[in-house]
Amino acid sequence: MVLLTIVFVLVLIVIILAAGILLDIFTGIKMRHPDLPEYPTVPGLNRLHYFTDGRDLFSDMLRSISQAKSHIHLSFFIFEADEVGREWLELLKKKAAEGVEVRLLLDSLGAGGMKKKEDELARAGVQLAFSGKVGFPFTFYYMNRRNHRKITVIDGKTGYFGGFNVSRDYIGNKPEMGSWHDNHLKVEGESVTEMQRLFLFDWQLATGETPDQEGFYPSLEKGTARLTLTGSSGKQVEDLFAEKLRTAQSSIIIGSPYFIPTRKLMNIMLDRLEHGVQLTFLLPMKKDHALVRPASFFYLKPLVEKGARLYHLYQGFYHSKVFVIDQSLCYIGTANFDQRSFFWNDELSGFSEDKELIREVLDQLHKEIRENSVPVNAEKIAKRTPYEKLKTVCASWFSLFL
Repeated sequence: MVLLTIVFVLVLIVIILAAGILLDIFTGIKMRHPDLPEYPTVPGLNRLHYFTDGRDLFSDMLRSISQAKSHIHLSFFIFEADEVGREWLELLKKKAAEGVEVRLLLDSLGAGGMKKKEDELARAGVQLAFSGKVGFPFTFYYMNRRNHRKITVIDGKTGYFGGFNVSRDYIGNKPEMGSWHDNHLKVEGESVTEMQRLFLFDWQLATGETPDQEGFYPSLEKGTARLTLTGSSGKQVEDLFAEKLRTAQSSIIIGSPYFIPTRKLMNIMLDRLEHGVQLTFLLPMKKDHALVRPASFFYLKPLVEKGARLYHLYQGFYHSKVFVIDQSLCYIGTANFDQRSFFWNDELSGFSEDKELIREVLDQLHKEIRENSVPVNAEKIAKRTPYEKLKTVCASWFSLFL
């Protein structure tokens, strides 16, 4: 009898806590979400360089940072002070000592471990700030509101954004994850202005400071590749993706580490399949989150049954955020194909019709499918164990947070 009472009390406590958390989150959505900013869609002509290898990207970024004359603005979701991160920090301290303004903006939860570096960096002249601080009330709501943008701007002339953060993981030095498959875009040209504007907006939100704007917006030489950028803060991404996907006439290929679409996007993809569009997904076989992969099958099953092709990359971890429509339009950005990016995170989305960039993106996607992936058909999905199917059903209940 005593044991039953204890179990009953524990269950009651769990129910009360869960109800309190959900009340906090959904009240936060009702009270705070309507006030989140909406961002313009900003086109620009640029020179673009597409990176898929972390070592090559980091080498290029560190080279650009070392050549900075005026300022270095860095924003990352994850930044670890391991052997990779320390190299970055030493260079940033060196540039600050040379008189270059250095601002490093990190997500307060994704890079919380860097808080122990605040004093060291401040002494060296590096300005470190954290975005997405958890507040009260609506604590659990704010815990879900993350800054997932990964923006680098150097001297207002060179920019980088995409899927890479800074740690050993992103150059494939974590044995349990293996090689890292990701993407990032280097931008030189008009679009750097919008990247700078987004960084400074985030910096002001995090610090309350408005840095002196002089020198942050130099005149920029146009390139030949058109890139359209749109920032987002828990809004806009779903509509952006929907707008592009519904135009598909022949093919859609989507690469993402996570696949948790909304009902609107599901309906569009099912409609495109019914109209003969070839829909292909490249997702990771390995998981870095307990619920996301099981939940993804809730959405993949009806799509694969309708004729979509699904590939799981098994050699390493797949982290790119990309899709290509009709071999004529590509998306590259920081937003994953999931509801966390659609409804919670601060993100940066880029779209381009540049033929050379699309060729590079498609070549990489086809190579990863051909050399590093295995097909997953409807029969394989149907033959999952009852336990795996139960996990899919239960995990799908949390889709809004995945």
